[in-house]
Amino acid sequence: MSLLWADQLGVALYPDRLLLARAGGRLRRHLKHKDIINLVPSGAGVPLWQPAVDALAAQVAAGAMKDAAVTLVLSNRFVHYAPVPHSDALGSPEEELAFVRHCFSRVHGSEADGWALRLSQANAGKTRLACGVDQALIDALAAVMAPLGRQYRSLQPHLMASFNRWRRRLTGRPGWFVVAEPGLLSIALLSDGQWQSVRTLKVGPDWAQELPGVLSREEILLGSNTQCDEVLLFAPDAVQPLKLDAGKWRIKELLPTLLPGMAGGVDAPFSIALGV
Repeated sequence: MSLLWADQLGVALYPDRLLLARAGGRLRRHLKHKDIINLVPSGAGVPLWQPAVDALAAQVAAGAMKDAAVTLVLSNRFVHYAPVPHSDALGSPEEELAFVRHCFSRVHGSEADGWALRLSQANAGKTRLACGVDQALIDALAAVMAPLGRQYRSLQPHLMASFNRWRRRLTGRPGWFVVAEPGLLSIALLSDGQWQSVRTLKVGPDWAQELPGVLSREEILLGSNTQCDEVLLFAPDAVQPLKLDAGKWRIKELLPTLLPGMAGGVDAPFSIALGV
């Protein structure tokens, strides 16, 4: 089958589950298949990501990716982030990569030596977002997906996939962008389209009630001159609408787009795999 008209298959990898969603249709995409594969958490001495990679390998071997252009989305549990300021002193891609690694090493020490690093695109002179992923995970995914050849289209961190989905809402005046997934919040402060800060925090099941306090603590920790109370929240796994006692924060929930064939609420978690 020509990839021009192939189905699109999104796979979201989490420590405890694998989400698969296949969409097709020439004129208008619609959901054709979905699946949730629950995973047994990794044991002592085993990488957090290993169960997800093993489950993905089983799906590839079973032919679940046949005739589809495949995108993988990594849980933010598998990714580290850091804003990287612009520097006129960097004259080559090698110097730029060395600077990004320095930014990570200042926070994470020698642990960052084993990470594959990527830097987002941005306009000249802008602060950009870098992400670091365990090189062993990148290599394992490359090996698992190798039989698919060019059907394997891209690998995206959850935060970046979500940012790209909502970036038109995130330019202009300062604001917070919060991406929630089970057990984790990724909280970013943006101003004039630039990344001012990014942090990921482990949270419990009552994170929605805790969010205003979390934002207040982040504001204090930053000590930034950028004062803002606007918050864009993307929580595709959460039951909608969320009940928030927001206090001073003006929190706007970003609701996933549902393709034809997707049911409200129950199918919302699949939106991140499909990039909608």
